[in-house]
Amino acid sequence: MNKTWIVLRHEINTLLHSRSFLLGVFLFPALGFLILLGVGILQKNMEIYTSPEALSGEAQSDVKGLVDYSGIIREIPAELKGRMQPFNDEESGLQALEAGKITVLFVVSEDYLKTGKVRRISPRRNPFSGDFRAYPVDWLIEYNLFKDRPDLLQRLVQPMNLEEETLSSKKSRRDQNELQAFAIPYGTSMIFYLLIFWNSSLMLSSVNTEKKNRVIEILLTSITPHEIMAGKMLGLGIMGLFQTLIWLTAARLALSFAGRSISILQGLQIPQEILVWGIVYFLLGYAVFSSMMASIGALAPNLREASQVTILVALPLYIPFLFLNVLIFRPDSIVSVALSLFPLTSPVAMITRLSATAVPFWQLTLAAILQVLTAWLVIRMAAGMFRAQNLLSGQTFNLKVFIKALAGKA
Repeated sequence: MNKTWIVLRHEINTLLHSRSFLLGVFLFPALGFLILLGVGILQKNMEIYTSPEALSGEAQSDVKGLVDYSGIIREIPAELKGRMQPFNDEESGLQALEAGKITVLFVVSEDYLKTGKVRRISPRRNPFSGDFRAYPVDWLIEYNLFKDRPDLLQRLVQPMNLEEETLSSKKSRRDQNELQAFAIPYGTSMIFYLLIFWNSSLMLSSVNTEKKNRVIEILLTSITPHEIMAGKMLGLGIMGLFQTLIWLTAARLALSFAGRSISILQGLQIPQEILVWGIVYFLLGYAVFSSMMASIGALAPNLREASQVTILVALPLYIPFLFLNVLIFRPDSIVSVALSLFPLTSPVAMITRLSATAVPFWQLTLAAILQVLTAWLVIRMAAGMFRAQNLLSGQTFNLKVFIKALAGKA
């Protein structure tokens, strides 16, 4: 046990001094904060063009010119007076534009009803200003065409008030639109996929690095292969758990911060259950897949050949993404339940379901038990491959070698 502890401390110390690992732990959350901050700033800059105050005439400095050859716009509502300056012809409008009295000139063609043609003339175009939109001319045309039918005008501006109902046995914990309902489950599933795959791959990289540097030959003179494997799994697992806590905490803080400035993210939050069950499923998923990576690292002579096999090992983790819409919008379907109970897809699939709806406790418990049994089986199999003759062997890695090692005959 003392030798296992030495390996564990070595792995933790190595990762704490690894620039790439520390960047992965802290840089990704920092980038997320910066992206959300940038989006929030852009949205605040656009609010003047999208807020209801724009109709009330509060932004008086933004005066637009209008030349209407169609004769449709006969009345300018009181809330737009002072912000919309009509002109009799295009020439006088251009003179006002050049003099800076208006910011943009709209020219409605004579055959508008037939062609819908409206020209927009401006001294320059700033794509970040929001001024490239057709407002308020589009609203003026709608108002003058349907002002005698206010009910029809209202339906034109707001075509529908959609109320959605589903027949699923469980209702979602959040009453949100489809984009919002998709965001949290997709984000959490991606986080757990990256966490499990990345930290499991560290086991493969660690074993192959020591084989390449021939450090493994020195270690095997004073420590057993099983002690090496146990120390590596525990050390890398502790650091993986540390990364998981950092990412989940950062994600919750980022959503809370972004909800204050980004309207579409308001009210979004990672469910509290994710923090509890997420740790459980990460540890069990890590135990299963890091054991597989350890066995591949023991058999493969170099990282290049080992990397070719990791694609097959990681495939079960990716399968839930193929059924993501089912897991999110039909979380109680047979497919969703099956994926969340199957041990190799459960770490990602169950977290996705848990982010989308309330999952019965018995399913959460059963999935965890099945993963424990799978982890125990896979660790035993990996321990059988993690032997001195495999670690010191330089033979080419192939399916035949893998099967022989699995049977304990390699």
